[in-house]
Formats: sequence, structure tokens, C-alpha cells
Amino acid sequence: MSDCLHCDINDLVQKHVEGGTNDLVEIASLMVESVADLVLLAPEEDRANLPAHVISTVRQIVLEKSGAFEGTASATH
Repeated sequence: MSDCLHCDINDLVQKHVEGGTNDLVEIASLMVESVADLVLLAPEEDRANLPAHVISTVRQIVLEKSGAFEGTASATH
């Protein structure tokens, strides 16, 4: 494990893809399940807003990484 959770997750996903688990919908679904578990770790008063923030961040990072949107960089790498 490194000091970068983002990199560790990407390495793990890459290993699954290289190992033959190339169903991206399945991989994404498992990652979303992990995000749901993370949301449930938040204090109850924060849970309602956290999923909306996550979805907004995903949209922003996809746009930034695809080059479709030039804005304030929030992507890690």
C-alpha cells in the first residue's frame, strides 16, 4: 500500500482487469458499493449530502480527465 488511496485503488482495479475481470459495469458496481459503505461511516447528519457530493465530483473529474472541461483541477493525478 502506498500513501495514495487513489493510486492503490487504481492498482487494484488494474489487477482485476489484467486477471480477466474485464466487466467494467461489475467493477464499477463493486466500487459504488464501497462508496455506499463509506457514506454509512459518516455521521448521520452528513449522509444525505455526501452521495450528491460524490456524484458531482465524479462528473467533474470525468470532464477534467477527458479534456472536455477546463476548470479548477480537483483530480488527484
